[in-house]
Amino acid sequence: MRHSAYQLRPNKAVDRLFLIEAIRRLDRLARLREYTYYGLGGPYLEDFRLLYELYPEIKMVSIEEDADTVKRQEFHLPCAVETLTLEKAKFKSYLAHYEPNDKKSIFWLDYTGLSYGNFEDLMVLLGKVSEKSMVKITLRAQPSDFIDQQNESLGSRAERFRRQFGALMPDSAADPPRDFWDFACLLQDMVQVAAQKALPGAVPLMFQPVSSFYYSDGTGIFTLTGVVCRRDAAAETKKAFEDLHFCNLTWAKPKHIDVPVLSTKERLHLQNLLPCSSSAGRTLREALGYLIDKDRESTEAKLKQYADFHRYYPYFMRAVP
Repeated sequence: MRHSAYQLRPNKAVDRLFLIEAIRRLDRLARLREYTYYGLGGPYLEDFRLLYELYPEIKMVSIEEDADTVKRQEFHLPCAVETLTLEKAKFKSYLAHYEPNDKKSIFWLDYTGLSYGNFEDLMVLLGKVSEKSMVKITLRAQPSDFIDQQNESLGSRAERFRRQFGALMPDSAADPPRDFWDFACLLQDMVQVAAQKALPGAVPLMFQPVSSFYYSDGTGIFTLTGVVCRRDAAAETKKAFEDLHFCNLTWAKPKHIDVPVLSTKERLHLQNLLPCSSSAGRTLREALGYLIDKDRESTEAKLKQYADFHRYYPYFMRAVP
């Protein structure tokens, strides 16, 4: 099976490290050793490696249906087998048999596509997980998927979008947006509707958002993280995450991640100027003394992104095997 080079995608890496930061704050709600992390780990188990290094007390389960990918996972195991369980199964099948038994969970539904079934999985999961569990969902957010390429009109693809997702759209008669940001905002609205369907006002639990982002590493992506909590504990849950940088506790619009590609030498040069309290893009551009994008405005926008997310920016380097 072919897989994207997830370990070489800087915006994805920022998103992954932001999740790790959010998990740390779960310790304010419950002890981390009470949690089990469930993810669609891919061949390199990158998120599992980070979790093992930073929070070894968290048990982990990777769910993968492809046999050869499971073999690659066995090769890339970051830790002892008793700490990480590799499950060969389709996620829907695994979810159907998943029973938390009042144990707390962290799920990352890391999808590479966009289908109604993704939202169905989310709704089933929200109806199952125990209080104080965390759920992150990642979806493809590519507006061009729903534009007829020959005449660049919305046309029949938009109609298929409405038929497929109308039950989750705020306006089931509307066309899917052409703009990336608007499309990401629509997906967030759809996640909110799905969460409200799974946990309606009559039940004691709710889905409290923690963060939401959209970004592209070649393909548009939307991702949202939240915590299932009691409605009468929503204020306590928000307080646990209120100091999380770029938290989204009110279903506000998602934050854009668009970090620049910088060399290690450039990063070290800029490091002493961070964090910047104001005019970060201009300050870092002047420190470099040259443009890293097509013009001054876009250069400063990219460098502002670096200032915002530098704590989560990955290091990629060449190694001699």
